[in-house]
Amino acid sequence: MRVEESVLPGVGRKFSVSVQSGDRLVIVIHHSGSRELQYFEKSSPDEPTAVLDLTDEEARELGAILAGVLFTPEAIGDTQTKLAQDTIEWVKLGPGAPCVGRSVQEVQEQGAHILAVLREGQALIPNPPPSLTLSVGDTLVLAGPRGAVERLRKQITG
Repeated sequence: MRVEESVLPGVGRKFSVSVQSGDRLVIVIHHSGSRELQYFEKSSPDEPTAVLDLTDEEARELGAILAGVLFTPEAIGDTQTKLAQDTIEWVKLGPGAPCVGRSVQEVQEQGAHILAVLREGQALIPNPPPSLTLSVGDTLVLAGPRGAVERLRKQITG
């Protein structure tokens, strides 16, 4: 896979992703937060086969799906060995959790990451902004090396 990035003055940024098959995906991220996806088949490199417009929220949810936050296929071979060293955990915040009322930025552990926040009645918040305040009932999706995720889990749940 090859990724090329370019600045589009007054518009935003453009990412061209060429994959092994020779097909290409162009992603334009507008300053407004909207995204435009253009799919180019190898056989037709100058005209997109499909174009899709996404809101910022839709793009973040799609990103979470692609990153494996909602579903991770079963790993095989060398990938399975590597994944055995890492983990993804879902942690629901109950009343009295020490991180309730604190921002994502305030809750950190070296090597572990908060990939997403699931909030009842709201869309998934993938890659939550550092300023997001955590609330009772939030489910945090944590990822990283097992030890770091365990330390972060203990920090947020007490």
